[in-house]
Amino acid sequence: MTTTPPPPPPADPTATGPLTPTDHRALAFLGHVNSSLRQCLCTLARHGVALRRDTPERARLLLDTVRPWPLYKGGQFLFDLMEWEDLMVDGDPPPVMSAERIVAACTLPVQLIAAATEEAPVVTKLVPGQRTTAALDLPLRLLTTTARSTLLSAAQDLTDLLGPGAAPDDDADPDDDAGYATDPEPGTDDTGADDTGAELPPLEAGFYLYEDIALGALSVLGPLLADHAPTDPEPSA
Repeated sequence: MTTTPPPPPPADPTATGPLTPTDHRALAFLGHVNSSLRQCLCTLARHGVALRRDTPERARLLLDTVRPWPLYKGGQFLFDLMEWEDLMVDGDPPPVMSAERIVAACTLPVQLIAAATEEAPVVTKLVPGQRTTAALDLPLRLLTTTARSTLLSAAQDLTDLLGPGAAPDDDADPDDDAGYATDPEPGTDDTGADDTGAELPPLEAGFYLYEDIALGALSVLGPLLADHAPTDPEPSA
């Protein structure tokens, strides 16, 4: 009686084939970003499930408030268009992402939105064309500030917030890191607990998934958004 020998181990994918080592490292980084996005969305959804379960009246009022807003509707369109539900429910649940990391990733966008909604300075002296100049002043300043901040910060922020450790070490062999990063990252929790140690419930796929992401975002990012809320006008005498 003869036995079939086991198949040989697969060859190193960077050793042969049309893809170069740089291709594999680029795909590894993009896969890492993809995994971080999935981790963030699933974490927000689990926070949303917890909010809907523990304080259903608050969850209902929050959703009733944001549903008519274009930002909410646009987010749902993007969610469906990019098939993020499939991304979230495919495979084992990812570890929980810390609230600090989510807030850090959203701080710059919130700051830019806050700057865009600030009122223009009051014009105190009328000169020819001043109304047109004042009307264009804020958008032009905003575009300049946004472009400068984006060009200077986007690459570094994406590397720091979405792909920590994805950059190669100086002494590393470029042929060593093929495939996608799978190890847990700093700022994640494999136990499924939030930053307070409370156990987060599993996400619920289907009808509630986008709503739970919205609720989770309002819950986790609430303090950040509140810090940029407009101040109430002073009462007139």
